[in-house]
Amino acid sequence: MFKRFKYKLLSNVENMKRRDFLKIGVTGAAGLAVGGAAGYLWSQSRIRSLEDEIKRLEAQIPLELEDNINIFNWTYYLNRNRLDKWASDFGLALSYDTYESGDELMGVLQAAYPGASGYDVCVMTDSDVPYAVDQGYFEPLDLSKIPNFDLVPSDFKDPDYDPDNEHTIIYSYGTTGIGWNSDEVSPAVTKWADIFDPDGAILQNTKYHKKITMMPDTIESIAAALFYLGLDANSCEADDLEDAKNALITQKPYLADYAGTEEFMLGLETGEFYISHGWNGDVGGIVYESSETEIRLEKLLTNIKYTVPEEGGIAWYDNFAIPKGAPHPEAAHAFINFMLRPEIAAINTMSVKYPFPTGVDYVPKEVAEDPLIFTPPELLAKLTRTRAFTTEEREARSAIWTEVMAA
Repeated sequence: MFKRFKYKLLSNVENMKRRDFLKIGVTGAAGLAVGGAAGYLWSQSRIRSLEDEIKRLEAQIPLELEDNINIFNWTYYLNRNRLDKWASDFGLALSYDTYESGDELMGVLQAAYPGASGYDVCVMTDSDVPYAVDQGYFEPLDLSKIPNFDLVPSDFKDPDYDPDNEHTIIYSYGTTGIGWNSDEVSPAVTKWADIFDPDGAILQNTKYHKKITMMPDTIESIAAALFYLGLDANSCEADDLEDAKNALITQKPYLADYAGTEEFMLGLETGEFYISHGWNGDVGGIVYESSETEIRLEKLLTNIKYTVPEEGGIAWYDNFAIPKGAPHPEAAHAFINFMLRPEIAAINTMSVKYPFPTGVDYVPKEVAEDPLIFTPPELLAKLTRTRAFTTEEREARSAIWTEVMAA
């Protein structure tokens, strides 16, 4: 796998003199007080107030951690410099592995059960949480060891998929839609039919053949096909799944690939792809330039657009969880608590362009109000949440997906 954030053209690097960005190598809230040209110089009183609140909360717990922590997370989903610094500060040997689909995470947990996966923390999407809890894949959380949970906005507490936050805490959230290059694509992408209808303007034009990608994720790609067909995106009815399968197979010859995060982000940037099924934050990471090591807030590729299609889309919520048998549970709780600190949440948002709820008041106004990053509540309310599927429903969908992949 290539690392997309290290390939940047030299011309871009050489022209960075006028950019305002911060290499994260400091501790404390003061690490966010950057140059006024960036538009969000913090007052010293605000910094002190935040630091005092964090100290008050974290004084409630002892910091007696193990020597290691093993984290399993989605690709490009936090600022690695700050994570590495935190682990170093506490003398923790850090192992950090990534995945690009919910199927991959679930597969690791299923393969390990009833034993331990070896991971201390993972990040799971809301629709998979009830199934994972029912199967016994997670340890209960001890919220007394995560005092920064008090800083989570109330809208993100006590979710229906995990009442009382017994096993999970919100990590980030967003939508699934379509990223596209407005310099190359006309007419504008507004609906799922634009990338599914073989008789539509886009698929009829050979310019777009092998320039389109879909996600390698069972839930997301089947949902897209069901939205296109005007069906329930959560349907597991045999006829609906058969129709979705046929729609995906009909679409497949026009695709360049079922592309994961790294591949489609790089492809949209370089022009290898013109249209890609993906998550809002990944598209935001192309527009602003995402980085696991730096804050970069200048919009570089404003020709890359993001559409939540007219027929509907998925709203999702990713969550921290501690896998069953985690070898370092104290470090796991400490890591979750660290990630909920508002200045760390803000750093993560400004780095990878996904919203971290506890940091919304600590990012620049233009970021907090950008619907590409922080999805407006009124849009979230209109979208579909993927429901929890039974074992039988999962198997039925997996069988359909296997047929699509084999076609």
